[in-house]
Amino acid sequence: MTAGQQRPRDVVADALRTDISEGALRVGERIPTQAELSERYSVPRGAVRRALEILEHEGLIKRAQQGTPPTVARTTPVPAAGQDPDQDEAPPPKRHSPRPAGVFLGERVAQYFQRRVVTIDAYCLNGETLASALAGPLVALGTAGVPTPERIAVRVLLPDPDAPLALPQVVGEPGNTRPRERLRETTGHIFGSLRHSLRMLKVRGLVPEVTVEARKVSISPTQKVYILNGEEVLAGHYHVQSRRVDLDRDEPIEIYDVLGVEGMLFRHTAVDEDKVTAAYVEQTQKWFDSLWHTIAVPWDSS
Repeated sequence: MTAGQQRPRDVVADALRTDISEGALRVGERIPTQAELSERYSVPRGAVRRALEILEHEGLIKRAQQGTPPTVARTTPVPAAGQDPDQDEAPPPKRHSPRPAGVFLGERVAQYFQRRVVTIDAYCLNGETLASALAGPLVALGTAGVPTPERIAVRVLLPDPDAPLALPQVVGEPGNTRPRERLRETTGHIFGSLRHSLRMLKVRGLVPEVTVEARKVSISPTQKVYILNGEEVLAGHYHVQSRRVDLDRDEPIEIYDVLGVEGMLFRHTAVDEDKVTAAYVEQTQKWFDSLWHTIAVPWDSS
């Protein structure tokens, strides 16, 4: 081992510490298996076992009983004997870099599908990014060794295509209703498919309790927001752009529209060390609930 080179066990231990402190692995979540960690970091299984022992000694992970996969116990190490935990100020919370929505949301949803209870609240244009993010976890359920939630609840807030929305609109003809008619068709197809896939989890006996509901509001979304288990928010802005689309049998027409899958998402995770972000997550959940319980109406209503 050359000077400055980490030992294999430290490579794994440091990576897991980072995942835990940044919220990629949250309290109560299972740590990846030793085989997965060995392959991910190209280290021997013995090094993985030693790394897990170190983290267990630090109090970051725990095992319910011998032979069971460890889970995250806390986000910061237990102070060593004789050390005053209040001696130093807590380090500033680490920030997450924005990432493409189509990839980032899928990764986070897959992580939450390891929980016993999964709740997803989404505010978006048509549900396309959410449907894409759920595809992988839904397929994985039922596979040997994959944790299965006991309850999944999904709520989706969508723009009302029958309302005079600002977007989408025909360039130069804001009163033209054809873009909204197209939005109604595409959204109905996307949500219908998503609802069917989720409900089939209960029909197949994979998840005992599944609820999925969409409501619509007379608002054009300028941002997409996803709230996971009331403790993490992924949000990003819709960028308005012009593009040509086929709205009927006539020539393609230019419209102002927003695209979501290619956009960026910012991740905000509520942790004790970051009261500002925790307050943001809490207020975002309250904002969603306020729309859901007041002006939103069922998607299928006329």
